[in-house]
Amino acid sequence: MNFISYANLAEDIRKNIHKLHDREIDLVVGIPRSGMIPAYMISLYLNVNCLDLASFCRNEKPAHGRTRRTANTLTNAWDAKKILLVDDSIISGISMRSAVEQLPGAFMGKLLKMAVYSASAKPAEIDIYFEYVACPRIFEWNIYHHRILSRSCIDIDGVLCTPPIKDQNEDDEKYTNLLTNAKPLNLPSHKIHSLISSRPEKYRKETEIWLRAHNIKYEHLIMRDLPDSKYCHPRTHAMHKAEYYSTSRLDLFLESDPGQALEIAKATGKPVFCATDNRLYQSGALQSIYTTPSLWVFRNIYKKLTQSLSLPARRH
Repeated sequence: MNFISYANLAEDIRKNIHKLHDREIDLVVGIPRSGMIPAYMISLYLNVNCLDLASFCRNEKPAHGRTRRTANTLTNAWDAKKILLVDDSIISGISMRSAVEQLPGAFMGKLLKMAVYSASAKPAEIDIYFEYVACPRIFEWNIYHHRILSRSCIDIDGVLCTPPIKDQNEDDEKYTNLLTNAKPLNLPSHKIHSLISSRPEKYRKETEIWLRAHNIKYEHLIMRDLPDSKYCHPRTHAMHKAEYYSTSRLDLFLESDPGQALEIAKATGKPVFCATDNRLYQSGALQSIYTTPSLWVFRNIYKKLTQSLSLPARRH
């Protein structure tokens, strides 16, 4: 699985911006919402104005700040001789085709279509892309709002809400209060297959109250049947999560702790995204198959093979 962060996006735009300097672009038009991030970055590098698609279709006047003037001056959007229509990525081309269909017939300028990332080496719907990124892939800006959540496990503390500190962990009253009043960190908009936590089973009620209060939808809530003492070595928490992940036939785990993320990835041979260090952990030489475009058949074979193995076999 490929993971693209905001930092990756900025770097990929910076190192590829030379491909646009000689294109005589007057205006950058972003496809909302995720296309607006690279659109604004590209427009700043090119020193031209930027508008969202709807504003362009209304022929609005491009605006700029007081600290830097653009290289050209446009009274209205349709005065542009050539626009760059930008999206963050392209797979099927449906979003780009829809955006092009919305462009007004009254606009007489030229159109250049681009995406920063393409899942095809020769995409038919665009004129230029910066980087080839094969599927499966996830982006930092949509990971909590992607349909992959229906095939994912998610840790609770440190991913969905603020984790307890030592003082709260050691005081039952404080710990219980935290579980029902924790501040949210990331609130997914898609239904999650499995929430899996190291919280003791006896706190299920408080956990469910918090999840309902924040409208988090899920199919399964997996907790631990622990003794009164809540302390366990972090590795036992990781193995508890890995055991479930390995047998669940799911595609992604979202974990809060980098150490546990690495342990889960090693134990299962499956990808684990760590919300704390914003990194995707993948273990094993065979994982390189996922990033080799010509080996898509072997990716499917490898996925089915690893999912059929027991946890001890995967770890071996």
